[in-house]
Parts: sequence; structure tokens; C-alpha cells
Amino acid sequence: MDSKLYINPPLVDRAYHWEGKKQPRTRKELDAFFKSAAIRKVKQQICEMGRRIYSKGYTDGNGGNLSVRVGEDLVLCSPTLCCKGFMKEEDICLVDMNAGQLCGYRPRTSEVKVHIAMMKATGMNACMHCHPPHCNAFIFAGQVPPNGINPEADIFLGQIPLAPYGTPGTDEVAASVAEAAKRSNVVFMENHGIVCGGRDIEEAEWFAENADAFCQCCLLAGLHKKPLQQVGKKSVQDFLSIRKAMGLSIPEGQPLYNTQTFAGYKMKRVGK
Repeated sequence: MDSKLYINPPLVDRAYHWEGKKQPRTRKELDAFFKSAAIRKVKQQICEMGRRIYSKGYTDGNGGNLSVRVGEDLVLCSPTLCCKGFMKEEDICLVDMNAGQLCGYRPRTSEVKVHIAMMKATGMNACMHCHPPHCNAFIFAGQVPPNGINPEADIFLGQIPLAPYGTPGTDEVAASVAEAAKRSNVVFMENHGIVCGGRDIEEAEWFAENADAFCQCCLLAGLHKKPLQQVGKKSVQDFLSIRKAMGLSIPEGQPLYNTQTFAGYKMKRVGK
């Protein structure tokens, strides 16, 4: 094939770019902004991701919450006491970066404080909190999955931190998650669930899927009652280079491995 025919299409950009846009201030401006075509599209994305996590069993009843930053001081979020699998566009709320509600007929989720704290700490534009069962199987045991096992897990998740427990909806848990989020775009919340940050809400949902799939495989591999295989240092450094190129965080001075044991076994090192 003639190389002159090759194309280089750009990556799809699903993010809502709020930087540099005028911030609505008055009640009239807020209401118009909340009903605008661009914001309606983001609301629809939030609802779609709510259906996705509900269909995958990452939430039950009214569990979980989602948010997208749409202004310097504006965040769209899911309401409290609402099943994410059946959430509608008109259910979505608008809050400021202090979690004060500005628009919406339903009260906002109390856990939007966690999302806002994570956004402020990391610069991520979207957050998702849910309870994936395989992630929670680690969390309830006070554990996080090992790194250095799988390329996709290291690249997309990094070394997942475990944020200390705090009562849901409190400033305490928001601060705890925000600090942990500086180390990874996925945070395990002790005795609770996970929070994922992304450049857009679908990316945040992808990270939840990545995390639960990896945790599931680790738990299944443990059934063999044999040491897991952990790749060598050069391979982990390669993963970190790819992660950095994707614009995902790598803490300064982070060790290459978060642990060398799993399920009571010392892991077997393979490759370079």
C-alpha cells in the first residue's frame, strides 16, 4: 500500500471543555445554562454511564454517584436516592465547587463532596463512585491488588491506593480520597467502594471496569494456590512510560512494586 494514502485520525475527545467559557452568575443565566444543548448532552452521558454501571452490577438499589465538571465553579452530578440504572436527564443536579446546589428538582448526592475534592486535587473533569464486587472483595479485606502483573492494569490503574475510612458524605472522607487520588486515578475507599476520576465520564467508567476485571482475575488466579507471576523491573518501567505518555499520574518517588506477595505467597518474577 502506498504510504501516501495513510491517515492519522485524532483520538475522540469526549470531554466537556469548560476552560475559558463564561460562567453563569444570575438565576436566569444558570437556568439557561442548565437547559442548554451542550449541558443536556453531558447529562445524557451521565445517565448512560449510570445505566452501564448498573447493568454490570457495580451498583445496587440507589448506590453509586457520578459527576462532570462543566465550569470553573460548576459540576453536574447525580441526585441522592436514585437508581443509576433508571436515571433520567431531568434528574441531574448542578452544584458549585462548594457542593451548594444551584439547579435541579432533586437533591444532589451527598457524596459529590468527594468528587469535588478529587477534581480539585487532580484536575480530572469527571468522577464516578460505585461498588464493583471484585474490587470490594479486596477492599473489605483491607487490601489492594498487586501491580506488575498485567500491562493494562499497570498502565490504566497504576498502583491503586486504599483511602482510610470515613463516614460517607463527610468532609473527612472527601479529604481522604483527594489525598489518595494524587497517586492514582482509581481510589479504593476502605470498607466502602471505589472512586474513579477521568477526563470525561466514560473514561472514569472504563477505569471502574478495568479495576473490577483485574481484581476478578487476581482472585481467580489465587484459587490455583500457587504464586502469581510478576513481571520484571524493565517491564514495569515500560508500563510507567506508557502511563505517563497517556497523561495519567505517577507519584514522585513511587517504588516499582506495591507488594511482592499475594494470597500468602511470594510472587514469582518473570522476564526482565
